[in-house]
Amino acid sequence: MKLLRYCLVIGSLTILPLPLLALSMSIHRDIEFPKGYDTNKAAEIRRVIQDEQFKFVDGLVSYWPPDWGTRLSFEGDAESLNAFLTKVREIKGIEMRLILYKGRDDERRRDSDWQLDFSHARPKQLTMYLNLNAKHLDFDRVKLPEWKPKE
Repeated sequence: MKLLRYCLVIGSLTILPLPLLALSMSIHRDIEFPKGYDTNKAAEIRRVIQDEQFKFVDGLVSYWPPDWGTRLSFEGDAESLNAFLTKVREIKGIEMRLILYKGRDDERRRDSDWQLDFSHARPKQLTMYLNLNAKHLDFDRVKLPEWKPKE
C-alpha cells in the first residue's frame, strides 16, 4: 500500500509540470523570428500579417526543433486571398511555397480558409496553405501570383 502511494505521488509530480513545458503556444498576429533575423524583412512580413483587411482567426507558435514554426490562420473570400498573396509576393527576399490541402470542418477540427507558415528552418520562405474545402473561397476567382524563375 505504501509503495502504491509512493508511485502515485512520484507519478503526479512528474506529470504536473507538463503544462509549464508546452511546446506549442497560441500567438496573435505575429511571428517569432529567429535571433538576428533581418529587421526590415520582419517588418515587411508583419505589415502583411497585421493588416486588418485580412480576417485573422488564430495563431500557433511551435517550439519543436528543428522547425520552430509559426502558423497563422485567416478567413476570407477569393478577393481577400488574392490581395494577401499579392502582398506576400511583394516582400523582397522571401520565397513563397503554396500547398493545397483538403481541410476539415467537423467536431474535431475546423480548418481556416488559408494559413501562413513561417519556419526557422526555412527563414527565407513563407508557406501558404490553401484549404480546398474552404466555404468562403470560390477557387475559380483565386488568382495565384506570378512565379518568376530564380536567377
